[in-house]
Amino acid sequence: MDKRLFQEYLQERRALAADSRGRQKVIFLDNCSGHLDESECEDELHRLNARLRYLPPNATDMCQPADSFVIAKIKDVWSRMWNEKKIELIEDKEWQNKARKDGSYSGKLKNPGKKFFLELAAAAVKEVNGKRDKNGINYARKAMMRCGLSLGVDGNWRTTQLFPHLQEIVEKYPAEFEGKVKSAERGGVTSERDGGSSEENESAPPKFSAVMNSARNEALV
Repeated sequence: MDKRLFQEYLQERRALAADSRGRQKVIFLDNCSGHLDESECEDELHRLNARLRYLPPNATDMCQPADSFVIAKIKDVWSRMWNEKKIELIEDKEWQNKARKDGSYSGKLKNPGKKFFLELAAAAVKEVNGKRDKNGINYARKAMMRCGLSLGVDGNWRTTQLFPHLQEIVEKYPAEFEGKVKSAERGGVTSERDGGSSEENESAPPKFSAVMNSARNEALV
């Protein structure tokens, strides 16, 4: 992903469209260098009636829905299907038959080719998208809920819906989470936590509340 592709993604009507009820969308992003700032894609965001919000830096594995849950499920399905294919190749004796320079053979299975792996990826994603938990919720929505970026099953937002490690952060930094920490000082530098100075105090707790409080009240993609 680079900035050019990200801008094309925002323009792709098959991928993103404005909310049919006229609600503003919020597109949550991690700190990938290929993502744009709002000022760099104003026309695209205007068409979508959307705005960009950013997850805390270096926290992708903790609060990015795809990384925290969905990708692992896709990898599980990929591994199962790929293992099934390898067994099939072994049973059909599909070995690489090109000799090395010394006359020996690698003993490896034949490469099924790009087409097979593209179809494998599509099949893995399709299978995961079709799965539901006991409440009938698909994995993508469940991951959004567990990361705090979507409302719970009953339409309310609670800390108990979060992944355990995120609940631990909330418990450890309650004042920060509730937005009660207005400033922190280190070495004479003051940092306003809620919309003041843009200077950041490196010793302060992570800005976890900015993401979570936004998730309580704003429409999501």
